[in-house]
Amino acid sequence: MFRTIFICTLLLPLHVVAAESITPSVTFEGGYVNAVSVARAGKRLAIYGLRDGMASGCEQVLLTHHRRDVLGKARPVINAGAAAVAPEAERELIEKPGDFWNAFTTNRFHDYAQQSTKVLAQPLRIDRWVKEGDAVEWRGLRFDVIDTPGYTRGAVSYIATIDDKKLAFTGDLIYGDGQLFDLYSFQDEIPEASIRGYHGYGSRLAQLVTSLRKIAAAKPDLIIPARGPIIEQPAAAIEKLIGRVQALYHNYLSTNALHWYFKEDRMRMCGERILGAGADIELMPYSLHEKAPDWVFENATSRLLISDDGHGFLLDCGYQRVIDAVKTLMTNGLVKQVDGIFVTHYHDDHTDMVQAAAEEFNCPVYATPEYTDILENPAAYHMPAMTSNAIKNIKSVPSGETMKWQEFELTFQFFPGQTHYHGALLARRQNERPIFFIGDAFAPSGIDDYCVLNRNLVHKEGGFRLCFQKLRQIDEPFWLVNEHIPYVFEFSDDEMNYLESRYDQRIEILKELFPWDAPNYGIDEQWAVFYPYGVKTKSDESLDLEVRITNHSPAQRTFVVEPRLPEGITLMESQTEITLEPGKSGVVPLKVNVTAAPGNYLITSDIRTNGMEFGEWAESLVTVE
Repeated sequence: MFRTIFICTLLLPLHVVAAESITPSVTFEGGYVNAVSVARAGKRLAIYGLRDGMASGCEQVLLTHHRRDVLGKARPVINAGAAAVAPEAERELIEKPGDFWNAFTTNRFHDYAQQSTKVLAQPLRIDRWVKEGDAVEWRGLRFDVIDTPGYTRGAVSYIATIDDKKLAFTGDLIYGDGQLFDLYSFQDEIPEASIRGYHGYGSRLAQLVTSLRKIAAAKPDLIIPARGPIIEQPAAAIEKLIGRVQALYHNYLSTNALHWYFKEDRMRMCGERILGAGADIELMPYSLHEKAPDWVFENATSRLLISDDGHGFLLDCGYQRVIDAVKTLMTNGLVKQVDGIFVTHYHDDHTDMVQAAAEEFNCPVYATPEYTDILENPAAYHMPAMTSNAIKNIKSVPSGETMKWQEFELTFQFFPGQTHYHGALLARRQNERPIFFIGDAFAPSGIDDYCVLNRNLVHKEGGFRLCFQKLRQIDEPFWLVNEHIPYVFEFSDDEMNYLESRYDQRIEILKELFPWDAPNYGIDEQWAVFYPYGVKTKSDESLDLEVRITNHSPAQRTFVVEPRLPEGITLMESQTEITLEPGKSGVVPLKVNVTAAPGNYLITSDIRTNGMEFGEWAESLVTVE
């Protein structure tokens, strides 16, 4: 079972903004989480938490949502005796986080819900659970509770008039002048359109818009968020944010691969949730598509290339029925043997049975180096829709390298489309039109980028912009194959121009939507991540871990790493900081000693760099057996 833990940290200074009086009774102190103190008769009430050493004399603390990167500021206040108030809808994640983490040791594989894992490592004592319509009374003040889901599913806000100023405490609902802390936290299901969380790009932006309008209707003089500056013009900031998220979602729909899979009616339903009833919904018309040539055998999310002499080359294998279908071809004399398997990406519907197929057909498995490790060591990662079945001894082929196979010329490519860890295979066969097998990166209606947590990066040499470059570099007519689609298809020059121009527009929208100096921080939760993510060990053993950091910024940055360790796991060696050039990634190593009893433990780490501070941001799930 999950073990209750105590936090111990390296003592490194935090950047703190000087305290500011908002009203005679209310003091605001900015930091990686804002601290708000309301004074009455020598006693205090806190919202979000208080700076270290200020907890004494605080009678009550109001919490807006469950995120551990925010609630860390409240723990010392609660431990000092303050009564805590938190949203009823997020009770389980605050009161029983151990249940979440115990289940997550297995639930993190084949995960299609796509919810944030910024969940507490240990529970918080809460004295009162609240929901919309409730009010918190304290020393003559009244804090009205409003349900404001969006950034999290069950968040609340508090509205209070103090010293003749109406104040709204909104958690992470809005950041600064019409911005959001990130986009990936809004991924969720869309039940009315029968769309699960994995395909629900920005789903909770619909709740965000509704919640923002609730706050606007209350007409506060100031919004005081959990993170970011005080918002002094609430109405203007809210309208700006609503306009930006609607522009983003309109743009997303215009190049959306789900138009092919789910059709116009369901896409319109998705759009109207955020854009409004009767809103203009732009969808890219389907591109030219037709039946694949006979030498491409289709089954589920796999393709088998069949040579003139009956040799086969398999692309992906997510299901036993694919193996069975190939064996049937062999029984019927249509295929003599399988010479190799190319894996396009790690998603379970493409990889669950790759190792089994490699053993069945006694053939090698190929991938490019950029994603070989996630295929060989899936437990070391936390990504959407992951298989738990490791693939052994992959032949890692550099991107751009060509291999002669039978009458085919096969060119391997790193192709970070639908997900960051993704490849593609260009197959040329004599005088026929080449086919570019692109996994799940594109569809005849556009781009497969409906899950933000897949890490669809937007810098020039990454993500779909790199994929566009690689498509442009093929200087002859060619077909595309998405293995979920029983056709080959192509994009005309006009269609390519449309996709690229719309994607460039999206990047500009994202730049305005986030407060960071690069939009990738707002769409890439794993710019700082533990490796391995999940690890099994025994007591009295040591573990070598890494915090892997990507500097998405256009300038050099120094990142400070501050690990937080549970009782029974102690730090032996650690590097505390790393300096990275723009666009570069690096590793901060640490070694820990494990003396803990059997159970599941969470190691987290604060990450800080100039102007950016994130408490308990990255996590590693350690199972002591």
